[in-house]
Amino acid sequence: MSLQNNSPSYLGNALIGACCAILLSVPTSAFLARFLGDTYLVRVWVYSGFLLWVIAGAMTIFFRTYKGEKNHLSIRFITLWFISVWFWPLLICFGKKRE
Repeated sequence: MSLQNNSPSYLGNALIGACCAILLSVPTSAFLARFLGDTYLVRVWVYSGFLLWVIAGAMTIFFRTYKGEKNHLSIRFITLWFISVWFWPLLICFGKKRE
C-alpha cells in the first residue's frame, strides 16, 4: 500500500494570476518611480522597493489562495490579482480567518 500525495502537481490559476500580476507590475512600478524620484538613484530605489512589495504580496496571496482557487482565467481574474498584490496587507488584515 502506497501513500497518496495530497499536494497538487499543478498549482493552476493561482500561479498564473500571480505571475501575470508581477509582470504587469513591472511597468507600473517603473511608471510610478519616474514620478517619485528626482535622480536616477532615487528612482532605482523606489522601483526596487515597489517590486519587492509586489513580489512579497504575490507570494503571500498565492500561498493563502492556491488550494481553493476556482476562478477561471479572465481579464477580471488578472485584474483582481494585480490589485491584490499591491494592496495585500489590507487583504491579510481584513480577510477571513481560516483555520
